[in-house]
Amino acid sequence: MIEGEMTLEEAIRILRSPEGRDETKRVYLLRRAVEWAEITIRAGGVTRDDAESIVDAVAARAEDLFPGSHETFAIVYGYRLRRVIDETFGQAD
Repeated sequence: MIEGEMTLEEAIRILRSPEGRDETKRVYLLRRAVEWAEITIRAGGVTRDDAESIVDAVAARAEDLFPGSHETFAIVYGYRLRRVIDETFGQAD
C-alpha cells in the first residue's frame, strides 16, 4: 500500500460516520440540483436569462451546502452548465 493511502475499512468507517453521511447527503443534493438545472435548460421553455438565473441559483445552493465552494463550483459544474446554455441558445455575444 502507498504511504498515506486509505484502506477500504477506513473509507467505510468514514462514510458511515455522521460527518461522512452528512457530506454524502450534501453531495447528492448538489448533484441532483445540477442535473435538474441541465434537464430544465435543455428541455426548453426557459429564456437564456432564465437559464443563467437557474445556474446562479444552483451556484448559491452549492455555496449553502459547501461554504467557500464558489471557485470549485465554477470549475466542476459552472463550465458544464454554461456549455449547456451555449449548446441550447448558441454562443453569447
